[in-house]
Order: sequence, then C-alpha cells, then structure tokens
Amino acid sequence: MSAVKYFIKQNSRKLAIDEFLARELNAAGYGGVEIRKMPMKTEVVIHASRPGVVIGRRGAKIRELTYILENEFGIERVQIEVSEIENPWLNAAVMASRLARQLERGVRFRRMAYWILRRVMRAGAIGCEIIVKGKLSSRRARYQKFKQGTIAKTGEPADLYVDHANDMAILKPGVIGITVRIMGPTAKLPGVINIKPPKPRKKEEIELVKKPEEDVPEEVEGVEETFEGITDIDELRELEELDGLELVEEPPEVVKEEKPETKEEPPEEEATKAEEETSEPAEETILEDLKELDDLEEGGVE
Repeated sequence: MSAVKYFIKQNSRKLAIDEFLARELNAAGYGGVEIRKMPMKTEVVIHASRPGVVIGRRGAKIRELTYILENEFGIERVQIEVSEIENPWLNAAVMASRLARQLERGVRFRRMAYWILRRVMRAGAIGCEIIVKGKLSSRRARYQKFKQGTIAKTGEPADLYVDHANDMAILKPGVIGITVRIMGPTAKLPGVINIKPPKPRKKEEIELVKKPEEDVPEEVEGVEETFEGITDIDELRELEELDGLELVEEPPEVVKEEKPETKEEPPEEEATKAEEETSEPAEETILEDLKELDDLEEGGVE
C-alpha cells in the first residue's frame, strides 16, 4: 500500500469514528476525538463536557465503545480515555450540537443563535460565526449568518486557531444544517502586537535600589558674604532664611526736589505796615511845613 492510500484510509476511518461517537455521545457534550497509535496499544481520547455520561454506570459505556471500535472499525488493543473540556463555550462541536438539539425542541433559531454567540464572546473568544441553513421560516430554503468579532477564513491562522464544526437538526419541514466557527483567545493574528505590562517590583528590590547622593558644594573658608549692594528685599529675605540673619528694613530714601528760586512776596499785613511806616514821616514833614506857614502868617500880620 502506498503512503497516499495509507493516509487516506487512516483519515477516512477517523472521520467515521468521529461521526459515530458524535451520535452515541450526543447527551455527553461530545467535543472531538484523538487517536494515538503506540507500539503496545491504541489510545482513543474522547473530549466531552460531561465525562460521567461517557463512562456510564460502572464503566458500562466505555466497555461497549471499546468492543465496537475493535470489531467494527478494526482498531487493535483499544484503550479509551475521557478528557473533560475545560471551557465548552470555546468548543465549536459542543456549541453546534447544543444549537441543533435546541432547534429540534422547537426553540427559535435566531434567539438560540444570538444567545450562543453572546456566551462564546463572553468566554473570551476573539470571534465567532454561526451559519444556519434550511427551511427556517418559509417554504424556500435560505441561510442566516450570525457573526461577532474577528474570524480568519484563509491561511495558517485559519488552520491553526479556528475551531470548525458542523451539525444538523431534523425537523418536520426538513433538515437544517448548522456550521459554527470559533477563534479562541490564544490565536495570534498577523499585524496584531500585544504589549505586556511591566512586572511590579517587590519591596525588597525597591529598598535595595537607592537614589544617588547629590553633590553638596563644600564651604570655602576665608570668604565672607557681604550683603552690600543688594537692594531687593526678597533676596535679603531668602538670605535671611538660609543664614538665619535678621532682616532690618530700612526706610526708603526721600529724594528732595530742588525748587526754583522765587522771590517771596510780603504778605498783606507786612505791606500795610510798610506803607504806614513810609506814610508816618511824610505826614510829620507836612505838619511841620504847615506850622512854619502859620508862624510866618502870624508874624506878617503883627
């Protein structure tokens, strides 16, 4: 058998096992299967949200699945392990199965699709897409898409980080197909840079790291500071605070304005006194003259 035919046979058998387990473990929240071939055995790891349903009472379901895998699918020395899904809201197979079962119970597809979309995004997914196809609300078939966030459709991010699952709901009008794509929080998209915050320092590290001591200028001996020539009171106050000096505020110097020399006029009283002094000798001379005239007239008459 060539390598191509060998890998085709292995993958087709894995797909058949996956479909069989999805039907058998529908109530257990089946989320996928991994087949690991080893020298002494073949491990079959079943992922489910409810491991107790997969195991069954006293392991009855596990024994039944082991018998079917060995006889119907031709797997030798099967050992089944059950792994619980930590966060079923980020598993596309679980969400597709849950939506299909709710549609079969009669729940409206829009209400259930939006509810699952919100819960998936609340669980931390980068993006989620739900596609429902079939006879939804009319005679003719159509599809309805519900999307939130970012979903990679091509390239390596789509192959590595997008979880894809399909399921179907069988109703009276016909079959409704369901497709769910979920991009988990661990996806690394090209062009997206995540900056990590700095780690907080411990108290011990903060105590060990000391600030460098500041260089204090040494005082020069033999130099006395003088405050002559400092006229700004604010500067003197600063020096007072630094050196403990008492500041004595000097009164501001009054600049005498030189007035132009003007002749002082005597006041009115002095002027009247001067007039009286000058008028008194004049009156005495007049009286003396009048007396002489009187004497002359008397002498002439006699």
